[in-house]
Amino acid sequence: MIVGTNSIISDISNVLSKFSIQEDVQLNYSQIENVDIQCNNLVKLSSDSRIEEIKTAIENKLENNNSIYDISFAGNNFINIVLSKEYLENNISSDLSKLNAEKTSIVIDYGGPNIGKSLHVGHLRTLNIGRSIYRINKIAGNDIISDIHLGDWGMPVALILCYVKKMKIDLLTLKHTDLETIYPAATELAENDISFYEEAKNISKKLNEDDDTLKKEWKIIYDVSVNNINELMHRLGHGFDWFYGESDVVKETKLVIDDAKLKNKIVDDNGAFLSKEPSDPPILLTKSDGSYLYITTDLGTVYFREQNGNFDKYLYVVDQRQSNHFIQLFKTVKYFGLSSSEFFHISYGTVNGPDDKPLKTRDGGVYKLEELLNDVKEELLKKNSNTILAEELANSILTYSDLLPSRNQNYKFDIEKFVDINGKTGIYLQYAQVRARKILNEYSAENNKIVFNNINDDERRLVFEITKLPYYFFNSLERNEPHHLAEYAYNLCQIFNSFYTNNKIFSSSVSEIVMNQRLFIVKSFYTTILSVFESLGISPVNEM
Repeated sequence: MIVGTNSIISDISNVLSKFSIQEDVQLNYSQIENVDIQCNNLVKLSSDSRIEEIKTAIENKLENNNSIYDISFAGNNFINIVLSKEYLENNISSDLSKLNAEKTSIVIDYGGPNIGKSLHVGHLRTLNIGRSIYRINKIAGNDIISDIHLGDWGMPVALILCYVKKMKIDLLTLKHTDLETIYPAATELAENDISFYEEAKNISKKLNEDDDTLKKEWKIIYDVSVNNINELMHRLGHGFDWFYGESDVVKETKLVIDDAKLKNKIVDDNGAFLSKEPSDPPILLTKSDGSYLYITTDLGTVYFREQNGNFDKYLYVVDQRQSNHFIQLFKTVKYFGLSSSEFFHISYGTVNGPDDKPLKTRDGGVYKLEELLNDVKEELLKKNSNTILAEELANSILTYSDLLPSRNQNYKFDIEKFVDINGKTGIYLQYAQVRARKILNEYSAENNKIVFNNINDDERRLVFEITKLPYYFFNSLERNEPHHLAEYAYNLCQIFNSFYTNNKIFSSSVSEIVMNQRLFIVKSFYTTILSVFESLGISPVNEM
């Protein structure tokens, strides 16, 4: 949707209707120099004997449209349109919250950390993509709830508790750094020691039965781990409306399974329970020892959310490698009758290293998200010793580099490339907005109004780019793809920097009218780029 072009679409549609041609008229931004928008509806009518008559009728109709300055036809019957100064004036500033978007209620599930483990680079995209989709929907006026969905129950927790007991570790002195070694050690021990594994299973069972002693021990581990998660989330600029986990839906999960049994939708397979709905592979709900799987607690979570909200859509921002899990989950939700909402898996590719494999540390270990943030910060400090600024910019870099590629693509993480002030980077965007901020701080543009009688090519190009914000915003909104806005942000800043370089604002050679005009344009750019920042989850810095 190109904002402000409804009258153009209507005029073309009306002309075509007079020739008994029913067409869904589409307008697209042009890649041709000196052409703003194009319409390709006439291309497939090239063989129509009336084509010249149709073109003349369209041209005559559009000549009276105030949004159009010029119209021409390409050899392939593309309609080429140059928009008028009136169009630019009317659309230079758009309040996204007032745009006519269909309002809906959404719960978005992203983040998904596990207690006892550190956040790692694999969490980067779920956090950034999830936050951006959440913010875009908020701006559009949708009622959206974010839920972190903690992995804080089941066998992983039981393994930690079992290891703590076996090694006689004092829980009262437990630190998160201890948990980072305990969990992998416990996992390895369970693989090699059957008795340890069986004890862990027994602990998991007792936890589900509300064993008071075990729950107290679990709570200590939970608090240590969640405090660490919250610290890093705060540092990265992430927050959630709901901070629930698997532990919050234990009762709900049991209710779902029990209800499905009563409705004869589950079959007993040697002690394990499977859904009766045909599926390849079969949908396993509980193991033979009674322990739950991810899908089981996910079903309990859906039940919980249905009791605590009224949602039109469920969005799960999770790695594309989990696509089969969500196919089975969504089928089971419908089969069990848990919700009539729409369910979507918002999948994404991996963050890769130079070898095009998932990014790891130099020694081949898991790349902790905190370490990645610190590494980016250290790279920035090589260029500027301001530690506060380096922290802020590091966040921008991680967010923008993550959102710029299409979420369905894998991308290669390159610190040197991403800290380049002249590249397609978060720093480049910050540099442009700081430049605009400084201009506006020097001279207030509060009451300025643009004058279109003498607008030059640089000014017009920037103004036209500013008018494109709703188009890219809605692309990101409707497709759950923040990269459209991320790409737009770079193009916008690039055009602004060119405008700034070529056009003086404060100079004795510049008239007051021209100065005010340019200040107005700068202010419009600044407002627009901040809207994009807000949508992407980038915090603007005050200085560079």
